Amino acid sequence: MKNVWKIATAGVLALVLSACGNAAAKENLTAQEVFEKAKVAASELQSVHTTVTYEDFWQTSVPLARMSTKYDFISDATLHPETFKQRLLVSTSDQEKWEANVYKMNDRIFIEKDSTKTLDELTSGTLSEMFGALVEEVNPTLNLSFFDTFADDFELEPIDYGYNLRLPMSREQYEKFQKLVSGVDDISGEYAFINKFEIVIGIDINTFYTTDFKLSLDTTAYSITELNGNSKRTKQTMTAVYSKYDHVEPVKLPVKVVDTAAQ
Repeated sequence: MKNVWKIATAGVLALVLSACGNAAAKENLTAQEVFEKAKVAASELQSVHTTVTYEDFWQTSVPLARMSTKYDFISDATLHPETFKQRLLVSTSDQEKWEANVYKMNDRIFIEKDSTKTLDELTSGTLSEMFGALVEEVNPTLNLSFFDTFADDFELEPIDYGYNLRLPMSREQYEKFQKLVSGVDDISGEYAFINKFEIVIGIDINTFYTTDFKLSLDTTAYSITELNGNSKRTKQTMTAVYSKYDHVEPVKLPVKVVDTAAQ
């Protein structure tokens, strides 16, 4: 019984010391150091499983119109070179729904809608052609370099499995972010009230791999150039979860994708 008690006590002590060690490790790193370590880890990652949910809502006052779209991506990817297959589900507020498979090979992206079974190539070679620049930056893995502009602005939040890099957006940061996403240098034609804008990036404490990405945006933009009171309300949420680091089975693309990409 004494031996059992000693073993149990040793086990509890080990857990306590481990927890203290993790806490110490978290306290000894700055947000910027975690960010840099995560970028190094991301450059060495070989494969990943990804789920992304992106919801986009907008409403204009003149003319009165509104629209919402939800995208769900589930993918397996190898990253050097980047090859992936994804399952995509799309639904809109006007009851349109469609599903498709998306493939990438040799820097070329193909989409095959269930309804047509036709394999079409995205002419730009990027997902942003259909889904916007931000989807391109988080899928199939998070491009941390995209956030280099905000590296000094991250706030570090220790969590159970590692860290959150939290980025609450000021107006200046919002404008920088919009320029990055849109690729447009001048967005001075509108004035935006930022109801909420926050980005959170989860980082694993042991591997420094990115575990998840969350974006929450709610703004109302008023036109500076138009005098009819025109405004646009925008709400966007995005959640990406990354798993099976370096444990994804080799991605096997359909023969017709391989043949078309070889042309």
